[in-house]
Amino acid sequence: MIEGRAAVRDEGGRFLALDGWRGVCALLVVCFHAPVTGFAETNGLIRNAFLFVDFFFVLSGYVITHAFFEPLREKCEFGRFFLLRLFRVYPLHLAMLALYVAFEAARLAVAGPGDAFRGGTSLEGLAISLLMAQSFGFLDTLTWNYPSWSISAELVAYAAFAAVVVTVPRLILPLSAVAVVTGIVVIALVRGDMDAASHLGWLRCLAGFSFGVILRRAVWRPEAADEAKGQPIAWSLAEIAAVLLVVVFVVRLGGTILSVAAPLVFGLALYVFTHEGGIVSRLLKSRPVAFLGLISYSLYMTHAFVIDRVHNAATVVGKVTGIDLFVESTQGRGELIGPQGWEGSLVLVVIVAGTIVFSWITYRLVEKPGMALGRRLLARGGTAARPGSARAAA
Repeated sequence: MIEGRAAVRDEGGRFLALDGWRGVCALLVVCFHAPVTGFAETNGLIRNAFLFVDFFFVLSGYVITHAFFEPLREKCEFGRFFLLRLFRVYPLHLAMLALYVAFEAARLAVAGPGDAFRGGTSLEGLAISLLMAQSFGFLDTLTWNYPSWSISAELVAYAAFAAVVVTVPRLILPLSAVAVVTGIVVIALVRGDMDAASHLGWLRCLAGFSFGVILRRAVWRPEAADEAKGQPIAWSLAEIAAVLLVVVFVVRLGGTILSVAAPLVFGLALYVFTHEGGIVSRLLKSRPVAFLGLISYSLYMTHAFVIDRVHNAATVVGKVTGIDLFVESTQGRGELIGPQGWEGSLVLVVIVAGTIVFSWITYRLVEKPGMALGRRLLARGGTAARPGSARAAA
């Protein structure tokens, strides 16, 4: 899934263009989940934007390898590494679950038993979410804060990566290659496309994460970025071609069996943008896009809650005014907000804006304090990270 803040580069630098991509992809996922008519319903890029989760997985493997491979191999601190990652993702996950539980409790108090704590907000689903086991197939569907399945899967990838680096670092590339091939083949055979989440979500993540590991360990050259800065036209063309490749792949192949190639396609695009040599990279490093990258993890983890509350608000408005604000999707997506396309697009703007504002709040009040708490606890335990590693973890 989505890691917050900036991806580190050699000697304290950062892959700022990749941060920008993280923010853009997070917004596309928000639009994908928004139950609205209009642009979001008809646009092929948004309708298949579930694939951008695979971009996050590949990026995570690349960045984690860049920041932690050498420190892990030298110090063999599996526990410190895993706890840092856990404190990176779990505080916001727990905070969002608490909000969902509070809302369900309020609904139970006001309306009685009814549907409270049932179905998508069952107590069984809550237990699985608290244990971060949403991607292991214990339930047939996602529950509570449904995007958090990918965080569950990321923890599997973190643990597998650290275990290999600590015990048999020489095998990191062959084992990563096995994970990529196995993940793609199994998901293709079992699912028929790449949309694995509550079932085989962990394997989907492991395949993407492992391809990111391969790119960093076997392909990346530290001097390549400096060379790219001297060839702006060539790298601008390469970046535009990479964007077109991703767009065509997502739009044309998103719902087909060929979508299982997502880690490879996104990996190629990611590698191009690690060089930051072209005009698209400069756009991705602009202040507005960089801000989206900064809060991208919060964007990903809060948007389902915002969408649910907008849906509740539309229901209440419909009852008060007598106007039915919902229609059935013509593409099998169930109930959508907005009898007219322009109304659905307007609601989408409200959802996106509300998610951005809410994400900035959770970034400041939950994400950053959660990371700081993890470092303090490790320091008290006598296993504090080196300053460079602590910054990398952030």
